Amino acid sequence: MSLTELLNTARTMCRADRLRLVQCLVEDLAREEGVSTLADGTSYSISTPLQAFDAAATMLAALDQTKPQV
Repeated sequence: MSLTELLNTARTMCRADRLRLVQCLVEDLAREEGVSTLADGTSYSISTPLQAFDAAATMLAALDQTKPQV
């Protein structure tokens, strides 16, 4: 099947099936590249600016340095 035929077939699929197709392709490519993917049922920590007071102070200091001196 050519890429054109595959794309035409994919475009006739429902949205959920197209999303699942993309997910399968990404997982296959990640596996081939040796990249780990997210596992079902696993918790992952993420960084957020919430309670990041040191980061806020650093950003404020950087912004203060860009102000014109009066």
